[in-house]
Amino acid sequence: MEETKEYINRYGDKYTFSLNEQGNVDWRGSFKYCRMGYDNDSDDIIMVDPSGGPYITIDYPLEVAGIDRKVVGFKDHTTYWEILLEPTSPNVP
Repeated sequence: MEETKEYINRYGDKYTFSLNEQGNVDWRGSFKYCRMGYDNDSDDIIMVDPSGGPYITIDYPLEVAGIDRKVVGFKDHTTYWEILLEPTSPNVP
């Protein structure tokens, strides 16, 4: 993945995806109108869907940001989301 990838949704809102030092992705943009889904058995967030997209959920690759690793969770940092990704395999270059 490039350092930062931009995504323009169907309403023209711009979102950026940037790899952070932990190997996860910082997702920035407008989350004023946004819905979240929660796991039935906990308060764990399993999907984030800002109005106009992109819809991002766990267990799927983060293709919108050009990353082939699966999303395993989300962390709310108030002004942006950190998308938690599965660890990279030590055998993959």
